[in-house]
Amino acid sequence: MRLVPNGVPVVLLNAFPVDRAQWEPLLEELAARRLPHGDVITFDMPGIGDMPLPEEEPSLELIADAATTAMIDVTGEPAAVWIGCSMGGYVAMAVAERHPEAVAGIVLIGTKASADAPEARDRRLSLAGSLDGKPGAPDPQAMAEPLIGTQGPARAALVDAVARNIARHSGYGIAWGQRAMAGRPDRLAVLAGLDVPAAVIRGAEDGVAGDAEAQAMAKALDVEVVTVPGVGHLTAFEAPQAVADAVVGVLAEAEERRARG
Repeated sequence: MRLVPNGVPVVLLNAFPVDRAQWEPLLEELAARRLPHGDVITFDMPGIGDMPLPEEEPSLELIADAATTAMIDVTGEPAAVWIGCSMGGYVAMAVAERHPEAVAGIVLIGTKASADAPEARDRRLSLAGSLDGKPGAPDPQAMAEPLIGTQGPARAALVDAVARNIARHSGYGIAWGQRAMAGRPDRLAVLAGLDVPAAVIRGAEDGVAGDAEAQAMAKALDVEVVTVPGVGHLTAFEAPQAVADAVVGVLAEAEERRARG
């Protein structure tokens, strides 16, 4: 999807365990605004949507390398603005660590730079083990409920949409993602070493990625946290206008830097 010819590409990296359909409301908002950027690329995570499972062991680094190569191959540009929600944020930070020259800007939504605590890691691995060989998540509705804020009048419809999305994906794909996230390192120092336009966004009712984590990332990037009231973990899905408002500056500054060379 190209919105402005020859602009800075944008890569959208979705949350777990939904596919790239989560970005459709934001894509519509960006298209309506005609913000200063070029190709917009969305990737499904391995085993999610139409993305097959790789033969390699699960890792965010594997996704980061593949996404960077694909971005360059598709756009012909050396760098992009990387926008990641939740697991997508983990991947964006892995790109920043492994391919910093490919990062023209970064927007982190409902995510965290820290590694899992031991108990959280154990829960992920236990869930992954329970899903191996299963056709899908045992209760997509239960997985969807905590991802959406409690305040909005459209909450029930949003939860149902997310649950239907989750139900499309195999147990193998969901297990692969859990194992990849369980193995991630702390990347706060990676963010502190970046010198690119950046934003940190979270829903005020996000019970998955807390405010303290967002504040730590924002401090490392020398920005302020943008908190969107009344929404939860999938902020761009619930409140695309507010997220678009927050990324305007990142996209504009990335384009200005690109123009200056």
